[in-house]
Amino acid sequence: MSLFETIPATLFRPLASRGAAIYSQVLLALFAATKQQSQPLSRERALSLVEQQLELPNAEDLTSDAHEEESELEQNNHASAILRSLRAWGWLRFEQQSDYSSAIILPDYAFRLLQLFEDLATKQRQHLRGMICGIHDVLEKACTGDAPHDRLSNAYDQTLFLTQALKELQHNIGLHIQTVLKTLKTKDVLEHVFGSYRKDIVDQAYHQLRTSDHLSRYRPAILQFLHKIERTNLIDLSAQHLVSRGEAADFESAYNRLTDQIETIRSHFEQLDQLIRVIDLRHSQFVDSAVRNIELFLSASTSTSGQLHSILSHILPNPEAYAQASPEINELLNIYEVQLTDQQSLTAPTRAAVPFESQADSYIPISEADIEQAQAATLRQLRRSISRDRVRRYALQLLGDAEQRRGSEIELESIDDLSLIIYLRSYGDGSLGYKVEPIDNGVWVERDGVGFRDFLVRRVSTEQPA
Repeated sequence: MSLFETIPATLFRPLASRGAAIYSQVLLALFAATKQQSQPLSRERALSLVEQQLELPNAEDLTSDAHEEESELEQNNHASAILRSLRAWGWLRFEQQSDYSSAIILPDYAFRLLQLFEDLATKQRQHLRGMICGIHDVLEKACTGDAPHDRLSNAYDQTLFLTQALKELQHNIGLHIQTVLKTLKTKDVLEHVFGSYRKDIVDQAYHQLRTSDHLSRYRPAILQFLHKIERTNLIDLSAQHLVSRGEAADFESAYNRLTDQIETIRSHFEQLDQLIRVIDLRHSQFVDSAVRNIELFLSASTSTSGQLHSILSHILPNPEAYAQASPEINELLNIYEVQLTDQQSLTAPTRAAVPFESQADSYIPISEADIEQAQAATLRQLRRSISRDRVRRYALQLLGDAEQRRGSEIELESIDDLSLIIYLRSYGDGSLGYKVEPIDNGVWVERDGVGFRDFLVRRVSTEQPA
């Protein structure tokens, strides 16, 4: 099947024009507004969104191709011309409502593409956290006979997405390796390792793959669930259900589809070890590249190439200084162009070591007001901690001059009081000067959405007998 049997051949025309940045902003603005509203976008609302994007510098000039196929009468409103062009290119269509007004409708393929564009523009990535666990839970529920046809299909889709996401992770690590190898400052290497790499790779997926979502934790059970589905009549029941819903032409095709899904899930999970080993190798390569780069910087002052680099940097800080260099220096220096022996080689060219130069970090001095505010916040946190002495003082405060008091008489003035009541009952063995006793047939008490069985707080003596 050809791609352009599903989408118009002109769909990507605005994104390949010189006004691609403006057109993309218009499409993303229309998409964001469409997701926020329960009803289709009105033409007036769409025009206002387009006009907002046309306020960008040179926006009208960059999108002048929107008038190419229009008559002079239609060229009065540039925003309208852009909407009509987007309709002609296949990004949207106009639909007449019952009140004869026009609404803006996005086709199904436009929704999918614009969601992808939005994720790319905002650098949103699908997290792998909990995905293997989710597949495990879905298959476990399918084994109980609870909609196995839907759950098996869901597990199948999640497995394909998991494999794709892991391959994407593998390739992205390679990009980070190239970035580190091209970095010329120690500070930039460290910022990349503990900044973008940790955020995009380690925190997003790699850490979970080696801890909470470890493959060995869930794979045996997943394979067992698949075996159980095959050995029971769940496939037959699911196939019959698919036929009854019209999702399959006959029982045989439905049965084959379900068995193919089971086999695909099984094969993917059996081969995940190899893919994860490749990811481990790429991760190790990234760490090694970063460490070697830092070692190169730190040892540059003791190497010949590093010392030569320092001398040349001092003598020739810029082209003007080189032009003014003395004849004696010119006689000592020969400048050669560094080239690879094989121009088609993928190996990076060797570069001289650059000495490490420490840089003092600039910081903003803390004002007295900030110090007092931080101290006050710390003091509030310390006061919130619940010790045995605080529970004792709280009990004595509740009792006052009385010898006993019911729990139903206690008022919750803040969220901390709830914690104090819990500790009040836990420490109510008499060692803190009070004792908590249950009340026979005590009523159920609720205070601000918090409920508990009524109890009695009674004062006791803590003096030890002589």
